[in-house]
Amino acid sequence: MKITTVVKVMGFAALLEYSGIAMADGIVSKIVNSPLSAAGTVKSAPAGINVYLQSDEVQGIEFMNPIVEGYGIPAGGRIEIEMGNSYQRNPEIKLTQNTIMLVTGAPQQGMPGKVVGYAVGEGRNQNTITITPTSQEGLNIDKLISPAPGAKLDPVPSHGIKVIHVGFFESAFSNGSNSGSVSVRIIDGSGSVVQQGSASIDFIDQPVPQLQPSNFPNANRNHNWQVIASGETLGKTPGTLPIPATLYAKAKGINPTDMGSFKAGMLGVGILSTQQLKAMKFKKPASLSRYNGGLIVQDTNNDGRIDPNLDKIVGGVIGKAPAGAKGQELRSLDVHGAVDLSRPTSAYNAKFGPVFGGATMLLQFTGGDKPGKYRPTLALLSDPDDTNSPDGSAYTFTIIVK
Repeated sequence: MKITTVVKVMGFAALLEYSGIAMADGIVSKIVNSPLSAAGTVKSAPAGINVYLQSDEVQGIEFMNPIVEGYGIPAGGRIEIEMGNSYQRNPEIKLTQNTIMLVTGAPQQGMPGKVVGYAVGEGRNQNTITITPTSQEGLNIDKLISPAPGAKLDPVPSHGIKVIHVGFFESAFSNGSNSGSVSVRIIDGSGSVVQQGSASIDFIDQPVPQLQPSNFPNANRNHNWQVIASGETLGKTPGTLPIPATLYAKAKGINPTDMGSFKAGMLGVGILSTQQLKAMKFKKPASLSRYNGGLIVQDTNNDGRIDPNLDKIVGGVIGKAPAGAKGQELRSLDVHGAVDLSRPTSAYNAKFGPVFGGATMLLQFTGGDKPGKYRPTLALLSDPDDTNSPDGSAYTFTIIVK
């Protein structure tokens, strides 16, 4: 079954430029650091962001469910993405496919213009990006499927535009000093705005380690929103995939204008579940009590294992499950009795790993005893050297237990 979303909102929305306030409305859910940028929202750094879309009927994270269709572009129409005045345009970088990608879902499966049929250009001002179909028929939702090799293997292939990735191979914009806004407008063949929305994001003073959704392994298949039975384990049960995540180290000591080229990954990182920590008789300090689903630990003594008593705690898991559920567990993938710790992304994808860098870790998840949606949030400490620091980056995965 697929859910088709239709939103009719006429007129233009005012750009949101409130310092220190995150706001969103209409078809835009939120703005986040892109999964291919180590410092995409740092003040004065090259912008590397994902603009998440939604609809009136399906809001927020639910819009990323593969059964929910994204947006298309009407015949003779276009999409406009207007970057607010806080974003500084670099006139030396032209607005081309290198600077933006339409995406279906998260983790992102890209839809290049040469494949699905659109051109990238500049709109009514230098901060406006246009996406214009190359066919008079526009971009039909049914044809908006990623050409990623693994997309055709997904149980429910994602359709339509759900995410707009600004700052892809290169960025034509730099972040400002406080906050930035982005407005998205879908315009029909008569020039009328038929769907629109805006959101703003607060730029951060300093870079933080990044944990992002990834589909570099398994031929770019979508590992999110997988469906399993109670007691089954993603990555172990036949027909399921382990959950991959991309990790970028903190871009310390780097000028913000140079952060776009920073691609260092966090190596030797894995997750110990609550059950594993209990077996190790490890007692979490009060500063980490929010991590009710486990800890993210980096192997600092290079023994190929992770132990919170010996190695560095760099984050944790905040679990959310159906009421009364028991038995759910998220942990690093077990490979023949050995824990699989994060490695350079190039080990999983020889083509794009060297380009985008970072490290990739693989995880397994065992379904609890209650049906419903299980949503573990993986969060990294803003300062990996201080367990008292707040969370920096985080991402929430969805697993459905039937």
